[in-house]
Amino acid sequence: MTKKEILSFLKTRQGRAYRRKELARRLGVKEHQYAAFRRLVNGLVQEGAITRQQGGRLVYAGPVQEVEGVLELTHRGFGFVTVEGMDDVFIGIRDIGGAASGDLVSITLRKEKFGRGPRGRVTAVLKRGRSSLVGAVEWVQGKYELALSEPFANRVVRLDSTGIGKKDVGALVYAQVSDWGDGWEPIKARVQEIIGSPDDPLTDFKFVLRQFELEPDFPPAVEQEAVRQAGRITIGPGPGRQDLRSHTVVTIDPATARDFDDAISLERGKDGGWKLGVHIADVSLFVPPGSATDTEAFQRGNSVYFTEGVVPMLPHTLSSDLCSLKPDEDRLAVSAIINLSKDAEVRNVRFTRSLIRSRRRFTYSGVHEILERGSGKWYPLLASLKKLTLKLYQNRVEQGSVDFDIPEPLFKLDDYGVPHIIHPSERLDSHRIVEECMLLANRMVAERIPKGKPRRMFIYRIHDEPGQEQIIKLSSLLKRLNLPGLPTRDITSKEVRDLLLAMEDSPYRDLIETITLRSMAKAVYSAYNRGHFGLAFPAYTHFTSPIRRYADLVVHRLIIEHLTAPKAPWTISEEGLTNTANRCTQQELVALEAERAYSRLKELRFLATQIDKTFDGIISGVIPKGLFVQIREFLVDGFISVDWLEGDDYAFDESLFALRGRRFNQTLQLGQEVRIRVRDVSIEKRFANFLLAEE
Repeated sequence: MTKKEILSFLKTRQGRAYRRKELARRLGVKEHQYAAFRRLVNGLVQEGAITRQQGGRLVYAGPVQEVEGVLELTHRGFGFVTVEGMDDVFIGIRDIGGAASGDLVSITLRKEKFGRGPRGRVTAVLKRGRSSLVGAVEWVQGKYELALSEPFANRVVRLDSTGIGKKDVGALVYAQVSDWGDGWEPIKARVQEIIGSPDDPLTDFKFVLRQFELEPDFPPAVEQEAVRQAGRITIGPGPGRQDLRSHTVVTIDPATARDFDDAISLERGKDGGWKLGVHIADVSLFVPPGSATDTEAFQRGNSVYFTEGVVPMLPHTLSSDLCSLKPDEDRLAVSAIINLSKDAEVRNVRFTRSLIRSRRRFTYSGVHEILERGSGKWYPLLASLKKLTLKLYQNRVEQGSVDFDIPEPLFKLDDYGVPHIIHPSERLDSHRIVEECMLLANRMVAERIPKGKPRRMFIYRIHDEPGQEQIIKLSSLLKRLNLPGLPTRDITSKEVRDLLLAMEDSPYRDLIETITLRSMAKAVYSAYNRGHFGLAFPAYTHFTSPIRRYADLVVHRLIIEHLTAPKAPWTISEEGLTNTANRCTQQELVALEAERAYSRLKELRFLATQIDKTFDGIISGVIPKGLFVQIREFLVDGFISVDWLEGDDYAFDESLFALRGRRFNQTLQLGQEVRIRVRDVSIEKRFANFLLAEE
């Protein structure tokens, strides 16, 4: 008896359901074959090929839908596959097979759901997400194994003993995978480098680089090519390039910025209108398609930023020098000249290659100080920029654009790599000035440049509507907190915007903004436009950061093609645009995960210096096993086990997103403010434990 025979029998009798023993009898299964038959049936049910109805009857499930996506595992062993155009697909522990976190996998969708969302089973690994692993060496039953701090695979990682010994047990190492095996055998790997001790904070940066296969240095061939290419290009006036050096152009960046790829100019018209110039470094001139520098940039996808350093997309010869819009130096740019009415409505847009000269390098804090002071040489320009961008912001919000304002923790490290200060990021008027100018320029490029092209293919930044399941969960949470709800069907960005505006003075503001953001679909790159839900833009792209994002670099090439041949098809193929969009999305996710992993390490290093200290917190998550609490002062999270809650016997109340005491009915609910004490920290497990502190 085989699965094929069972499936064939049920398929020819579609719609008819059979009890298992009846099915066995009809298929002629002997008594001694029944146990094997039962395993085959259970396997077909797990695969979604047949469905077990109420009462246990079995029926053919119909054609199996197969989709592809990237698998991300959780610390609890299960995972989710991100599939474009649908809610993330839940993958149970038994359905992962031989896949690992980060792998591109093919999955079959099962008939039964996970909650209200889709559920699937991995059928094939299409592409491994990585070829190396980072972890601590362990000695287990006479063999070396690799203990991973991240959710990766539900299998043992066995280390080749070559190059390591008992002295290395406990050390962090970088290992190359030599054999993935199948879903049941250990993964085999060989140590390539010993990073150091997990107790040493100075290893954190290197650990994360190795974990995510990020390389801060460039191959010699790329460095040499970048220098040669830079030497061939004259920075000065030329055919097809408008000289804008007479315009007052400035840059506004963080104080720690090492490269400047965007600049702004602004002039006021006699009728009260505005002439805004957004000038972006002409990076594509220095990075020809197909060159070694271009190939390396494509592989990297973007720059990745950490407190201790940056992994750049382009060599420093370009990113920090010739392509950087330094003050008082002539630079080549691609400019968007946008004419607006006095009410900040766009009248017309013109794109051009340009020659500019930045008059001043501002920092965000410096602009803020000038605006607060209200005087000085640069005040009129900056005040005009503030006035225009406030109108742009108001127009955008009125159209339904959602404006998330979630602070992030910023670190100041001591000489040993441990944060001695963690403080939330601050959003100033100067940030708003830059954001609104860049948003407008990106939108204009996406709306104007693809016009007239076949199928209007481009590199778009798209953001789909949130899945109904996610909105139902969010709306349910809001109702439990006695907050304004959301419709669960055909939700608009305006409704999300109105919710966040209503939360501005609420103690739940940061929590609701974070949960709402998690409920949204992920923004991705695509060769086909589907609009941007969050921004409420019909078309959007990334044009303003070609030094640090490959997508922007390709958009620059397309703009230049448009300027020379506005009606001609793109020279890059449909497949090329799609591959670029997919690669940029993939590498953006890698960068986000790497930055989060680094931040978590530094947060835990900090918390390890705060043992037994008490802080104000807010309950940011509730599960049957306990509470997640965020320290409000530092935006750092920890966990309180239900076993450590004193004074009552607590049970999980899913309807209230709370733990409720069985005896005294005391409730610990999502969003509730609490006082906590830091209990202990595990750097290896990436975990911090808190206790409720006495009031």
